[in-house]
Amino acid sequence: MNVTDNLRITVITSSPSSSFGLISYLAQLNKLAGVLFYGAWDQEKASIAEQFKQANIAFQYSLINDIDTPMTALNAWNSQLSIVFCCREKIPMQIASIPEYGTLNFHGSPLPNYRGADPVYWQIRNGETLSALTAHQLTEELDQGAIVAQQVINIGPYDTAHRLFSNLIQAIPDLLKGIFEQLDQYGRLQKQQQLGECLHTAPRVTEVDLNINWQQITASQLCNQVRAGNPQHGGARLQMGQGHAQLLQATPSQLPNYGASPGTVIHLTPEQDLIVALSDESIRLDIIANNDGVLDGYRFAQTCYLSAGARFT
Repeated sequence: MNVTDNLRITVITSSPSSSFGLISYLAQLNKLAGVLFYGAWDQEKASIAEQFKQANIAFQYSLINDIDTPMTALNAWNSQLSIVFCCREKIPMQIASIPEYGTLNFHGSPLPNYRGADPVYWQIRNGETLSALTAHQLTEELDQGAIVAQQVINIGPYDTAHRLFSNLIQAIPDLLKGIFEQLDQYGRLQKQQQLGECLHTAPRVTEVDLNINWQQITASQLCNQVRAGNPQHGGARLQMGQGHAQLLQATPSQLPNYGASPGTVIHLTPEQDLIVALSDESIRLDIIANNDGVLDGYRFAQTCYLSAGARFT
């Protein structure tokens, strides 16, 4: 009999809807011990909890500073391995050390790069072409534990944050296969320390990160910023005076900037939509959302009474 034939795995998450792909896959394999919800109770957790009840999936809710409740659950479920996924709360090491094979964190980047809360956003924002789903040992230092398994994932030039996250989810079966093979062959997980420096970090995205710096940004950088924030953060922010909108798609334009200040509308037609000057080039604003709905650039300009010479701030 292999070690993993009767392996019992607990999923620890603060976003059960985002981790549902992992949870359902482990349930299909009959390896899911239970699901531990961390953080404040909200409508999302309540809705998922009802689904789990109907599917006979064991779950337990725990406050951030509660040690006894998760310890009791893990022991009651006979959990042999825990996997942390889509969890914005720091898991106490007393909890991480309970399972026989420890606790792994599934992180959406090729560690050591992009340690932090929002690796998907920052990889796209920085124009990366390769990502990875990395399984590493959970340690006191966030995202710095030894790597157990890793699946490399391509980032396409038009991938949004949602698309990249979906591709990360699709890599879960192969990642788990590598983990299971280690346990069956060696009876333990094979760990390799993270090599190299962390050249890019992935801090939690703030509203400031979503603002457009018209003075310095290039067309390709703005396109990356927009798709990095689409859809979770509403793309990037357009501001003009007291008004604001969400830029959901942009495309580099072949038109020159005509010497206009960055952020200035330089062209507006139904055929070419809304084109704005950058420092050395120009960009077309394809899709924009505001209180009126989701509009193309030309229709947005018409509803907001914009014309050539108007300037975004």
